[in-house]
Amino acid sequence: MLVLASCAGDDDASSAAVEPTAAREVVELTTTSTTTTVAPTTTTLAPPLDFDGTPRVMRTSTDVIVPVLGEVPEGYLVRTTCQATAVVSDGRTEERVHVVLDPGHGGLEPGAVTNDGVAEKDVNLQTALLAEERLEALGFEVTLTRYTDIRIPIVTRVEIADQLDAALLVSIHHQGTDTNIPRSETPGTEVYYQQTSSESKRFAGLLREESLSAFGEFDIEWFAGTDAGATYRPHRNTGEDFYGMVRLPETPAVLAEMAFLGNEAEVALLRSGELQAAEAKAIADAVLRWFTSDDPGSGFVEPSFGLLSSGGGGGLDGCVDPDLGTTVAEDSELVEELDGDGG
Repeated sequence: MLVLASCAGDDDASSAAVEPTAAREVVELTTTSTTTTVAPTTTTLAPPLDFDGTPRVMRTSTDVIVPVLGEVPEGYLVRTTCQATAVVSDGRTEERVHVVLDPGHGGLEPGAVTNDGVAEKDVNLQTALLAEERLEALGFEVTLTRYTDIRIPIVTRVEIADQLDAALLVSIHHQGTDTNIPRSETPGTEVYYQQTSSESKRFAGLLREESLSAFGEFDIEWFAGTDAGATYRPHRNTGEDFYGMVRLPETPAVLAEMAFLGNEAEVALLRSGELQAAEAKAIADAVLRWFTSDDPGSGFVEPSFGLLSSGGGGGLDGCVDPDLGTTVAEDSELVEELDGDGG
């Protein structure tokens, strides 16, 4: 299986957009065969959240998540996906959550895409939705940075998590590489943590453990690179965390490369939906342990190399705002006028 693009859309918030190859057909993956309803627990396992009545993000009627900047008579003043402002009158607001799940890529930034049409952006979203279902069944408040196939700049993804004062941000990705990756009897999941956050590092170790456990049911030959485990990825010049979704949030955050789109055996499990279900279980179980135990995690490895640029997207260049539903105002002067009237 030839991989036509790599997972490289999360290096820096200023990166340019990456458009998919025109001839590449993206196929719809099957997940219904392995998706089961997770029964909610009778008593929540999640710690209580402090609510103060302040709306911090909105899920619009078109399922777009936007940060709320304030209330005005006509609705809510929001930061749009592309970092403009608008007044939106129709949607559901949220105050705080335990966890923000970030399905990497989306829209014109597909991430890794195999030559037979399996797109990383779709797999990331499927895993995130299944993980959300599991976590909500455990009593956790969860939101995703995207619920549909739209492009969201890194700066907006980060703002959503920080605005919600989430305890944890998990950015979900899948590696796309050539086929020259060492084979392994154990999965090659890579979880990148913040160098300055002990809680980010602890979660990375827990997610690595839970991934090994959840993937244990599959008898396949895995891909496993030199960074398999819980590690960090430094910028070659500055030494800072390379990935924007790790470097920029105030929220403890990790970026997880759950599996490899270059491995036909792993892609077969993704096509059937079995691997997404296992990934979601690993994420939910790791989150539960992170909140309810002092387990330190394991599988920590030193980074094998630093990066200067992955050549990916994630920036504001070429950003086009998606439909936000019932929008009262988009013009900047009108927004300022409404904001002033509401304040």
